[in-house]
Amino acid sequence: MTTNYQKIYEQLGNLFFAVAMADNHLKHKEVEKLKELVNKEWVPLEHSTDEFGTDAAYYIYISFDYLTDSFTTAEEAFNTFKEYYEIHKAVFSEKLKAKILTTATDIAVSFRGISKAEHEYLDRLEHLFEVKASQLK
Repeated sequence: MTTNYQKIYEQLGNLFFAVAMADNHLKHKEVEKLKELVNKEWVPLEHSTDEFGTDAAYYIYISFDYLTDSFTTAEEAFNTFKEYYEIHKAVFSEKLKAKILTTATDIAVSFRGISKAEHEYLDRLEHLFEVKASQLK
């Protein structure tokens, strides 16, 4: 089975957008943190590219940016990720789930710590992954 990293990264954009927009306000620090994490943590992860040579990991930010412009709600973005995850669970290794949870948490923490709304999305993510974040480390 061939893994479509571009599609996975697009869906991670949905998830990270949901966490950042959990309190209905997208903060500049959250966007900057996402950019930093994509460049530092996700781009080096693997080396797939699209037909134009763009590293597939940048689709996290492309998707996030699109959602910002389309007035998508956090709930809609989270549910889109959830639907994708439930269909493609097999491609989400424990290591990948740990990286996803760490990134989502880092985005939430980036502006004045984790808000109640962000905490709820992180809890829902852990429940979706059927594991506590402490078990993935």
